[in-house]
Parts: sequence; structure tokens; C-alpha cells
Amino acid sequence: MFKFDVEKIFTNKKYIILLAILCTFLWGSAYPAIKLGYNVFGINSADSYLKLIFAGYRFLIAGIILITIQKLMGKSIMPKSIWDFRGFMLLAFIYTLMQYVFLYIGMANTTGVKSSILGSLSSFINIFLVHFIYKDDKLSVKKIIGCIIGFLSIIVLNFEIGTINGSFKLMGDGLLIISALMSSVGSIYNKNLVKTNDVFVITGWQLIFGSLMLIIIGKSAGGNLSVASVESGILLLYMALLSSVALVIWSTLYKYNKIGNITMYNFLTPIFGAILSAFLLGESIFEIKSLLAMALACTGIWIVNRK
Repeated sequence: MFKFDVEKIFTNKKYIILLAILCTFLWGSAYPAIKLGYNVFGINSADSYLKLIFAGYRFLIAGIILITIQKLMGKSIMPKSIWDFRGFMLLAFIYTLMQYVFLYIGMANTTGVKSSILGSLSSFINIFLVHFIYKDDKLSVKKIIGCIIGFLSIIVLNFEIGTINGSFKLMGDGLLIISALMSSVGSIYNKNLVKTNDVFVITGWQLIFGSLMLIIIGKSAGGNLSVASVESGILLLYMALLSSVALVIWSTLYKYNKIGNITMYNFLTPIFGAILSAFLLGESIFEIKSLLAMALACTGIWIVNRK
């Protein structure tokens, strides 16, 4: 049987770059897929609870896919200790439930431009938090410069005259910042969990637990969503697949590398999202602006990761 050294692959600089870019490309493809999904399922921009159910369905299928793959590979789908399920539940609560509840409610109460910019704060928060947690992942001048340049890429990508104002809405901008914080805390906690458990097991179960929480909250608030067509089913399956693949790869990258070096690649996600939305949805996009944003993001990543 063919075997490969996971650690060797995920610590090889060439593969790290390719795998991290693959993850951000997949997450970027979720932007147009989500927009298409909202149209297919008839979800309006203000339907926050329907969005929670939609995300719940997507993550539930993704979790089931990962647990099924683990089983088909002849590996245990259970954690090393039954008590580890408590950790999986906590991860699901932070990384899936809280992140997306705050995200969707926040997005409904602010502009799309602000949503994209504030969402990118998770990379800053990650780099700041790991400074106090890991001795080998300290803040440095190059990390700060790289983050600032990466953040500028998001501003350039979203910049339009009159789209950003100085007002701050707690239920909009504030919740998006909290969502970014939940994403960062969840990713750091996830890195600690994968030290003792299989990535497929952790990711699969936390997606299942988190998705059920999202669905229960959405339905308790009166939301109801059904997969009524082949188109909606295929779209949901694609989104589940991209979530499962990207999360497993990303978690493994975090397991074997410094979070501060990997998290920088997140700046590519909205750029891929904008470019793919332009191609797949026919959205207007200023090409030079997108190329400049991509160049800035890549420069930031290079600065942080160069020796």
C-alpha cells in the first residue's frame, strides 16, 4: 500500500505554499458559491437565521464526509479518549457556532466592504495571540510589516469612493470583530487538539457538533430550509467538499508549522473570492485593483515567511 510521510510534506516549504494557496482558493470559491446558494435557496440578505441553517447543512455534510473517509481508510473515528469529545464540543462552539453567528448577524448590519475588511482581522489577532502562547512564534518587525501590507491588500480590493465611512455599529462592525476573534481563538485551540488526535477525527466531529448547533438555533428562531432541487443539492455538496478538504489541510498545516507564518495566506481568500465571483457571477471588478491587491497580499506573505 502506498504511504507518504505527512509531516515531511507539510513541513516542506514548496508544499506549504501550494497547500496554503489551495486552501485559500477553495475558501475563495465559497464566496460565489454562497451567493449562488442564497439565490437557489431563496435566502435574502437580512435572513440571518436561514443563513445559519444553510451553513449548518454545509458543515454537517462536510463533517459526515470526513468521518466516512476516516472509516473507509480503516482508521478509528473515535478520539484517543472519550473525554476528548469535550474538547471537540468546545472547539465546535467557538470555531463554528460563535464565529458564524456573529459573522452573519454582523454582516446583516454593516456594508459588504466593511465585512471583508473586518473579517481579515483574524490574521492580525492570530499573530498577536500566538506571541503570548508559543515561545517559537513571537511577534517580529517583519510579521507586523507583512500583516500591514496584507491588510492593505484587502482595503485596495474593496476600495470605492464613498463605501467606507467612519461610523461604528456595535451590532454590525462590533460583531464582525468578535467573529474574527472567535476564528483566531478557535484556530489556536485546534492546533493544540491536533497534537494528540487525528485531524480527520477532530475536524469531522467539530463540524458535526457545530453544524447541529447552527441548525438548532436557526430552526428555533423560525427558520426553515429544504433541499428542493438537484441544483441546490449539488451546490451544497460542493460547498461541503471544499470545507472538508480545506479545513483538514489547514489544520494539518497549523499542526506542523507556526500559526504566524500560515495565517498570512488568509489574505488571499477574499482576493480569490473577488476574482472567482467576477468570472462565475459576472460581477464587475476593476482588474488592476485585483492584481494590485494580489501583489500586496503575496508581498506580505513573502515578508513574513522569508528567512
